[in-house]
Amino acid sequence: MRRILGYICYAAMLGAYGAAGIFTYRAMSQKISYEQGLLTFVPLFIGAYWFSTFFGQLMIPQKGEPLMPRRAYKILNILSTVLGLALIGVWTYFVIDKKLYQSI
Repeated sequence: MRRILGYICYAAMLGAYGAAGIFTYRAMSQKISYEQGLLTFVPLFIGAYWFSTFFGQLMIPQKGEPLMPRRAYKILNILSTVLGLALIGVWTYFVIDKKLYQSI
C-alpha cells in the first residue's frame, strides 16, 4: 500500500510541476498576466513540494527492505529537485527582469 501511495504522490508531484511549468510559459509568453501566472504558480509549487516530501517519506522503509531500489529512488528524487529548482530559477529571473523593466 505504501508503494502505491508513493507512486501516486510522485505522479501528483509531476503533474503539479507540469501545470506550474505551463502557467510559467503562458505568463512569459504574455498569454496571461504576470500576476495571474505568479498567483497560480505559487500554490502549484507548494502542492508539488508537499507531494515530493510525501513520496520521500513513503518510500523510505520503516523496517526491512526498501520499497524501491535505492538508485531509482535517488534518480526520481534528483529529478524532482531539478524540476523544482528550474521553475524557481525561471520565476526568479522573470521577477528580476520585470522589476528592472519597470524601473527604466
